Order: sequence, then structure tokens, then C-alpha cells
Amino acid sequence: MSVPERLPRAASQPGAPSRPATRLRPVALRATARPDGPANAARAAGERPKILFLDDEERIVNALAALFRYKYQVFTATRGAHALAIMRQHHVHVVVSDQRMPEMTGVEFLRQAKAVSPDSVRILLTGFSDLPAIIDSVNDGEVYRFLNKPWGNLEIQAVIADALAIGLALETERSAAADARDVAPGPAASPSEQPAVLMLHDQRESFERLRPLLDNTQPFYFARTFDECIEALHSKTVGVVVSDLQVGKRDTAELLKLLKQEHPHILTIVVAETADADQVVELINQAKIFRYVLAPYKPQKLKFFIDSALAQLQRYRRFPTLLREQKADASKSAPSRAAISIRERLRALRSLLMPRGATTR
Repeated sequence: MSVPERLPRAASQPGAPSRPATRLRPVALRATARPDGPANAARAAGERPKILFLDDEERIVNALAALFRYKYQVFTATRGAHALAIMRQHHVHVVVSDQRMPEMTGVEFLRQAKAVSPDSVRILLTGFSDLPAIIDSVNDGEVYRFLNKPWGNLEIQAVIADALAIGLALETERSAAADARDVAPGPAASPSEQPAVLMLHDQRESFERLRPLLDNTQPFYFARTFDECIEALHSKTVGVVVSDLQVGKRDTAELLKLLKQEHPHILTIVVAETADADQVVELINQAKIFRYVLAPYKPQKLKFFIDSALAQLQRYRRFPTLLREQKADASKSAPSRAAISIRERLRALRSLLMPRGATTR
């Protein structure tokens, strides 16, 4: 798979004749943002916020470029290798990829894009309910959002505006840390401060199989019901929740959505017997689940995901801006009485792990 030796220059003026979307080009036009907004910070530094769109269909990348090029610097590509070449030459703040492409799937591209540019906010765009791809998008690509084709212009503009704000803020934070030579990672948490892992599950055997695999100093608790879970959240410093999707014949999805809205610093790992594509997408967007594990699974795999979540919590301590990626979409349906009750109880939780000054709103 060949990669061009150099990328074509940016389009020069608004209204200029458009070039084929297969070319690797930035569409560099005027950025419009509030004077105090993140886009203005990038403009003050002589740069515009950068977005990369990848889709094997030229008409798709042309449509997306036309929607955003008057605000941002837009790159387009119709091949994954070309898109990665762009990311190696430019720091892209947001990357949006299609899933079904002939040479490289969107999930595979996003996995490589994360390695090339970890701070780029990743979004998967597809017209197909491909369940394995959806699960891989959260487990491997760590997508910020999952968007469906055909997209609504207002929806995709709002999602990308939020993603750009995160990407720009994270770039600023990382740059400030790099400039300060004496900046070092914060001290490791003491055993009393170490975030606990809480498992919400019908079967205690799942907890018992996992317990020996975790470090002896790692606080690990079990809850069989919603009430036990919320009580543990009140009394323990929980950083990771591992939850089945059905507990006591109750759907836990609503609980996980509310937990993320009220306490975004808590990461959730879902374990489930079955999966529905629409439900997983909803959990990605509205509960910001960290990982999704389908049964039957090996305890070692779940242990690996828990370790990854705990490591992510440490990154939040060093770079609080990362927490903004945990901002979840609000549910479009009216909350039930049970949901209102759960929300009020969750709002009373102690938020000991939230870094000072961090916000997702």
C-alpha cells in the first residue's frame, strides 16, 4: 500500500474549485469561533483546528468537507494508509472514520490512529449495524462517539464541536506539561486512596474467579443488587464498575448511563451474555462504557481490561482534560420514576477521584 511522498497543499480560498476528495489535502479556511473559545486559541497560534475524514466513497468525504471547511482545517482521505500518513505529518484534533472500507476497516484504522496520535479524538461513522465492529470500536479504538449514516448536520456539527474542544484543550495541556521541565507524574495513590473495583453481578462465582487474578492490594467489592451497588458507591472510593447488563431481572443500562452523567470519572466495563448493536451504540454514546465483554470470556481478559481502566484513572490524575472525553450524550427518553430515584442517590455520592478543576461540561 503506497503512501505519497508529500501531501498536496491546502486549498487557498473559500469558493475555490473543489479538488477530488481522493487527494490528501487540508481545506484551510477561516475558523469561526467565540473570541474566548478553543478554536480562537489555535488561530492565535497560527493554526486552525484540524479534522480528518476517512471514507472510501468520494461523495461522503466531499459532503463532510463541505459541511466543515468554512470553520476548520479539513483533511480528507479515501484510504486508511493515506489517512495515517496525514496524521504522521499533522496533529489532527478529531478523526472521523467510516467502518466498512475495502483495504482497512474503520476499527483497524482507529486502532492504528490511536497509536500514531493518542490525543486525537476518534469518531466512528457507519451505515451498518455491525456488532463485532461496534464492540471493537470501544475495546480497541476507544471511540468518543459512534455516529450513524445518514447523519444529521446539526447532530454531527455538535458532536465534532465538542470533540474539537476536547482535542484542543488536551493539546494545550500536554504542551504546557512538556514545556515545564520539572513536571512529572503525580505521586502514586496510597493503598487507602487506591480506587476500588466494584462488580455488579448476579453470580458471585464471577467475582470469586476474578479475585485471585487482581493484585492483593487492589480493593475489590461485590454487589448483587442495585441497592448494594449504590451503597458500595457511597461507602467506597470506586473508580471502576464491572457490571452485567441484567442483574436481578433488571436492566442495568439506565444505571450505567446515570452513573456516567453524575460521576464521569468512574469507568464502566460491561459483561453480557448477548449483545444488541443498537444497545451497544447507546451504551457507547450515553454511558461512555470503557469496555464491552461478551460471555463466555476468560477471567484473564476481564482482568486485563480492569488493569487498563485503572491505568486510565492514573492518566486522569495527570491530565484532567482527558475526563472531558467522558462526557456522555443525554438520554432522549423521559426518565422513569426509578431513574429519578437512582439519579438522586447517585448525586449524593462522594466524588473523591474527580481531579480538582476537572469538568466534562
